[in-house]
Amino acid sequence: MLTRFALALTTVLTCVLSAADPHIPDRVAACLKSADPGLQIDFRLNPFYLRADFDGDGKSDYAVLVKKGKERGIVVCRAATPKGAVLGAGVAFNEWRDLDFTSWAAYEKRPAGRGVPKLFGEAIWLEWGESGSGLVYWNGSRFAWQQQGD
Repeated sequence: MLTRFALALTTVLTCVLSAADPHIPDRVAACLKSADPGLQIDFRLNPFYLRADFDGDGKSDYAVLVKKGKERGIVVCRAATPKGAVLGAGVAFNEWRDLDFTSWAAYEKRPAGRGVPKLFGEAIWLEWGESGSGLVYWNGSRFAWQQQGD
């Protein structure tokens, strides 16, 4: 009887531990792995991922908080390509390797104007407490940065 119980418990634990995280869309999990297998999802902020059309192609894209060692960043998973774009987390983005922002949100597409670049789709708004904020946006060929305030 004890042997059957141990076998059943082992089977259940194996299934649970090998299953994909139910909170991560499959497409996002594959994108993260293709971007850099050493990246880990960073759950320090809620939400830990954003869904929006960042490149303006009419399809949903994802931005996911990640970390590699002590350096934090974002991986943007565009519907147009299976490989994610790593911003920070040890990879230089606007001369930063650690994006240690304190809050973030999807920023809706609006006409270019004072302090707002031409947006192909939604952007990602990042804030560092009371010290500054800005937009991560798709410029047609790569993700770029626009400072909003300091």
